Amino acid sequence: MQLIPQVREALGLLEKKKIRDKAGKFVVEGEHLVLEALKDAEYVIYSAESPAVRAAASSRISSFKVSRKVFSLLTSVETPQGVLAVVKKREWNLEDVIRSAGTIIFCAGIQDPGNLGTVIRSADAVGAAGVIVSRGTVDPFNQKTIRSTMGSLFHLPLVQIDDEEESIRALKKRGIKVIGADMSGKDYWGAELSGPVTVLIGNEGAGLPDKVLAACDEVVKIPMPGRAESLNAAMSASLIMYETLRQKWSKESKL
Repeated sequence: MQLIPQVREALGLLEKKKIRDKAGKFVVEGEHLVLEALKDAEYVIYSAESPAVRAAASSRISSFKVSRKVFSLLTSVETPQGVLAVVKKREWNLEDVIRSAGTIIFCAGIQDPGNLGTVIRSADAVGAAGVIVSRGTVDPFNQKTIRSTMGSLFHLPLVQIDDEEESIRALKKRGIKVIGADMSGKDYWGAELSGPVTVLIGNEGAGLPDKVLAACDEVVKIPMPGRAESLNAAMSASLIMYETLRQKWSKESKL
C-alpha cells in the first residue's frame, strides 16, 4: 500500500516517543481534540467530511483525504471518527508557570497514561498555573494520555523537566511552597495551601523518592479510614488540587 508522506509521518509520531521528541510534533485524533488543537495543527488527515475538517479548511490548515482503510492504520480506537491532526508542540518552561503565581502540579514518575491525563484535566478544571512533568513520567503526548486530557492539554502550560530537585529549588527560590503527597505526611486539609503552591505527585507504586520528599516544604497525605490500600495518583492529585482552590476562595472571601 502506497502512503502519502503525511500518513507516513503520522504513523511514526504515533509509534515512537523519540520521533515525537525529535520532530516536536504529536498526533491528536477525534472531532473534539482536533478542534481543540487547530491553533497548533500543522495538517489534518481525514477519511470523511466533518466539522473539524471544515474548521481546518476555514483556518487554512492543509487537509489530506485518505481511504477508510488507510485511516484504520492510524487509529487505535474501536469506532474512529475519521479525523486526526498532526500538531506542533508548544514550548513551555518553568518561568511560564511560575509567573502566574497559581497552583502548579508536578508529576514525578507517574506511569499510567490515564492517570497523567486525568491529572492534567483536573489541573485545568481548578485553573492551575500549569503542569510540570519529570522525564521519568509517562509521555504526555502518547494517545492514551492525550485522550484522557479531553482537550485540557491545550488549555494550560505543560513543562517537561530533567532534574526534579533542581526544579524544586527554582520554585522555592521564587517563593512557591512545595508540597509532596506521601502517606508519611499529615492530613492534606491541615496544610496551608491557599498561597502559591506546587503539589508533587509521585509514582503510583513507589511514590516520591526520599530525596524529593526531603526537598519539599511540607508532606501531606490523603486520610483513608476505610479498608482501601491506596487511591490512584489522579484521584489523590485532584483532591489536593481542589483543597488548594477551596482554601484560596475561602481566604479571598475574608479579605
